[in-house]
Amino acid sequence: MSMVICEHCDRFVDSDDEPHCFVDQPDGSTEVICENCQEAAYDRQQESLMEGGGGPSLLEQQQAAYKIKHGLR
Repeated sequence: MSMVICEHCDRFVDSDDEPHCFVDQPDGSTEVICENCQEAAYDRQQESLMEGGGGPSLLEQQQAAYKIKHGLR
């Protein structure tokens, strides 16, 4: 059992139970984000994409949402 702290809500996360809590950032760093915060980020992104009108294609939106939901972003 390895406990880490979510960098967004300061909740303790058992990395064995939530293996996707470690998210690699483009700059090479690793961010710790719990499942609840990942889902909230996913929901916020979906809402902003729906409000936008123009912008990325539906396929690009779905790919970005998948990455956020599965901690790949």
